[in-house]
Amino acid sequence: MAAPSTLPRSGERAHPDPAFVRLASCPQCSGRRRVLVEVGGELRGRCLGCGAELSLPLATERTRRMRVVGRAGQGVVEISSGS
Repeated sequence: MAAPSTLPRSGERAHPDPAFVRLASCPQCSGRRRVLVEVGGELRGRCLGCGAELSLPLATERTRRMRVVGRAGQGVVEISSGS
């Protein structure tokens, strides 16, 4: 099962609003850290925060803000998409 691509295909236009793409959060704990494993030709994911199995391990979401987080969990820099 291939994950949906976040890049526009040839002939398609890019998303009109500038935004950042990031991995979707875990539905259980909202964490974004995960482990990926291939089992029988399928990609499976598990959340490293709570251990929940992720049905779409490479699902993405669009956001207008990107926050870079340091090793201790503190916010290092926050970037907005201009609007």
